[in-house]
Amino acid sequence: MSPEMPPSPEQQPSGPDDKAPFGPEAAASVERSLATLRDPDDALRILRGVKESGSAFAAYLLSPETNVAAPDILDSFYNSYADAWETFAEFRHDVLEGLGWLQALERVMSEQGIPDDHLTWNHSAVDKQILDTYDVVHLDGWWHVFNK
Repeated sequence: MSPEMPPSPEQQPSGPDDKAPFGPEAAASVERSLATLRDPDDALRILRGVKESGSAFAAYLLSPETNVAAPDILDSFYNSYADAWETFAEFRHDVLEGLGWLQALERVMSEQGIPDDHLTWNHSAVDKQILDTYDVVHLDGWWHVFNK
């Protein structure tokens, strides 16, 4: 399995009206990040990212790959952010759909007369491959996804 393409090719981070709410976990993420910075320019970049992209940027600050003091943090965010989903299952579905696997399985099941309840996805195996491809941050009840 190689889920290397984002679920939707033209995903761009939304503005502050982002579908994922800016809740207490997002606020704590921003506060923690700001507390680690010594350079005011770094802090201004963080605040700009939050203003432009809200909870998506706050989630990015928690990603293990993020250097909050990087001069190019905004570009890195925009280059890596895929989108946010309310459930991981919705994200998994979109990945499988983007790969064409759902349609291929439906076609085979239809052609071979396989009943719907006879085949199931191995979600743990699929999820492992997804997590090898994407950084995922759960924040304020939403799953924010970043390309590695």
